[in-house]
Amino acid sequence: MRIATFLLLSAWLCLMLGCGVDNLSCEERKKEIEQLEGRLFTQDGSSVQDNIRADLMRAYASFANACHDADETPEMLFRRADLLRSVGRFQEAMTQLRDVHDHYGEYEKRSVCAFLVGFIAEVELNDRAQAKKTYEQVIEVHPNSEAATWAKQSLELLSATEGGQQPEFQAD
Repeated sequence: MRIATFLLLSAWLCLMLGCGVDNLSCEERKKEIEQLEGRLFTQDGSSVQDNIRADLMRAYASFANACHDADETPEMLFRRADLLRSVGRFQEAMTQLRDVHDHYGEYEKRSVCAFLVGFIAEVELNDRAQAKKTYEQVIEVHPNSEAATWAKQSLELLSATEGGQQPEFQAD
């Protein structure tokens, strides 16, 4: 009985004090992200500070969870995907990009998200079959986008290199 009373009192106290819950507004979260972005690179700009990158990935995710309907949310998640890719978490980056593509239909970089899923599959994971499938979907779903142009070029390069051939590049 004492344990149950203690747990109930602890839960009530936690609710009253907001234990484990950060009550930052969306604006405060954006300011935190801006500060982290400003500190991401070393002073000479030559490399990324790993601890800041990790904090920034968490801040982007936190913003998206707390401010899901904010106009900036898909961009925050897009940036998070880029950071995930930069630390070798390729599957997570692809999942993040798919989520942005599928859940933010008005996001201006939606077609780029779709293309990047294929690009990561091709370049980072060497999964040519997945890359080809994804590029074909980009062309089908976003036929008039710049990403569709990139996808067509990538498909051409994949086809040209299937038999071990080196693609021929023409200077413009």
